[in-house]
Amino acid sequence: MPLESTVRQEARVPGWTTSSPTRVRHSILAVPSSPVPEFDAVLRRMFHRDGVDTLPAHLERAHGIAVAKITKLDVGVFKIDQDDGAVLVVRMFSAARPFAAAQGDLAVLRHLAELDFPAERPLQGSPLTQHEGQAVLVTEFVKSAPKAEQPPHPIVRLGAGIGRLHGLPVPHDADRPAGALHHFAEGTMSDELRAAASWLDALAKHTPGVAADGVTDLRAALDDSDGGDGLPEAFVHPDPVPKNAIFTAEGPVLIDWTSAGRGPRLASMTLVLRSKWAARPLLKGYTKSVTLTADERERLAGLLFSRALIDRVFRVCCKPESAPAAAKRLSTLRRDSDKQAELLLAMLASPPFP
Repeated sequence: MPLESTVRQEARVPGWTTSSPTRVRHSILAVPSSPVPEFDAVLRRMFHRDGVDTLPAHLERAHGIAVAKITKLDVGVFKIDQDDGAVLVVRMFSAARPFAAAQGDLAVLRHLAELDFPAERPLQGSPLTQHEGQAVLVTEFVKSAPKAEQPPHPIVRLGAGIGRLHGLPVPHDADRPAGALHHFAEGTMSDELRAAASWLDALAKHTPGVAADGVTDLRAALDDSDGGDGLPEAFVHPDPVPKNAIFTAEGPVLIDWTSAGRGPRLASMTLVLRSKWAARPLLKGYTKSVTLTADERERLAGLLFSRALIDRVFRVCCKPESAPAAAKRLSTLRRDSDKQAELLLAMLASPPFP
């Protein structure tokens, strides 16, 4: 798949159109639900936003932005085309996420701008506001370049950029635990594992007898999983995957810094390190400036397994009857994680990319 087709900032989501120059209309798409109230709250945090139709009016009042068109890019993320031709990106977070967390996101972006790190830039002035109890952060739009105009080895360059990031100081106003996918938990991967365990506990409580054996096995696997505690920490982006980078003529620009902060550096990279196509070139670029410690090498397989397990538990909580099948696949999941770690570590001994 071409890199530019994975760039989320420039995607258009089916079902979302503009019915007038300043009004957004969306098709009736049900927010996923769960029989478990505690997990249903997670789904609502992920998929539900209030006041989307009135967002253009809010932007005009708060920033003087004259909205010509608004396009949904992701849940709570919108591309804003202005009357004067300028383009912005708006992130509207769940009302369940504290406003202070969004203030930390803004501190991260301002810190990166001061250091001239290739990242999206916040709107000048006061880019952070509230709309219907939800934090709203406005940033400048980053446009990708045609693939022919991009520098060679873009994923290697992305990895090198992450290596540079991990050598930067953590911003004082955002020195917070980080590395978790923010929809699941604020904090580190260990916080995600604890959150996933709480989902299963709630599932067992509210749906007793439904796939009980599978839930028990998954819960035990979570208890034994590695969240990266004690490994080297750094200034981390929680999800530095290619879809969170815009590939420009100057190189990759990282976007979506939600919940960035301080955390175990290797654990923060597990989602991309599980990729069959991106992991190797990214790690090649990363290790041009960062040397993995012996502990990181030894625990890589466990961290990859933890990332896969969290995803599996999430899917089970969406569909509880799938728990037995998911539990039966735990050995395969661990074997695949071991194999991926083995391949990546063997690659580090090979000649570097150009």
